[in-house]
Amino acid sequence: MLPALVAVFNEETIERINDLQALMVDVDNNKVAQSCHSIKSSAGTYGALLVQQHAEELEIMAKSNHTEEVQAKLPLLIHSLEDAINALALRCD
Repeated sequence: MLPALVAVFNEETIERINDLQALMVDVDNNKVAQSCHSIKSSAGTYGALLVQQHAEELEIMAKSNHTEEVQAKLPLLIHSLEDAINALALRCD
């Protein structure tokens, strides 16, 4: 069952990474905040605490319309999401 849940997390996370990469070019703070809120919840469920922390910080920045800070922080969130996918995959092997 855990591998199936992790597969869903990975699939959704890859979609979110693609969405976030698009938002890095044309920042829409509302979309960033919504996406980060979802990521924060999912990350917490799977114990990806660094992802959760980055997502929470970005959500706050986006809601405050700190666009430059959002652009600077998005790559950190994307990188931590990629690391979380890899770490969860290792646990399921």
